[in-house]
Amino acid sequence: MRRRARRPAGGAALGLAILAVLGSAAPVVAQDAGVDITVSAVIPGRCGFSRVAPTPLRGATPDLETAQTFSVSLPLDCNTPFAVGVRGEKGRLVNTTGAPDGSGYAFDKTYGVRLTLETSEGDVRSGRCLSDQIVAGGNCDFASDQPGRGLGSGSGIAAPGGVTLTIDWPDQSTLNQRLAAGDYSDTITLVVGARA
Repeated sequence: MRRRARRPAGGAALGLAILAVLGSAAPVVAQDAGVDITVSAVIPGRCGFSRVAPTPLRGATPDLETAQTFSVSLPLDCNTPFAVGVRGEKGRLVNTTGAPDGSGYAFDKTYGVRLTLETSEGDVRSGRCLSDQIVAGGNCDFASDQPGRGLGSGSGIAAPGGVTLTIDWPDQSTLNQRLAAGDYSDTITLVVGARA
């Protein structure tokens, strides 16, 4: 009589349990092979004059008696739409070494001002304003001493780019009076900022 080998108790039940689990598992479904990862960052807006020195005056001779037009360019670093404002201190070139004395000579002279902004979308040009229109409260479109106000760059940015200030005055012979001898000056302030 042959003896059968004894199985450990519960062995058959365990084997059946594993088969039951494997048999009831859902079929494996293929997953997407790619994963989307979103990376985001922020570049803060900046706008100001570059540290590069301005170009010297172009086309100027220090003679108020003859008609003159000259320009100065200032580099900008603006990575957002911007505006440049201009403000004149006196609103005219004033004789700093003499004062009206009843002689019939003039001791001041009005001048003209224009701006050109070099932007990524092309140049933006202002109209011409007289110096008495760029003082505080003046009615020139780009007269301002507030950053972000003045002549706007549209949708363009200044990277690279700059602003050119053009100043002109007429020949004195076209005006009513001759100018008195002396030194004449005015201070023009340009302000730049992200467009308000």
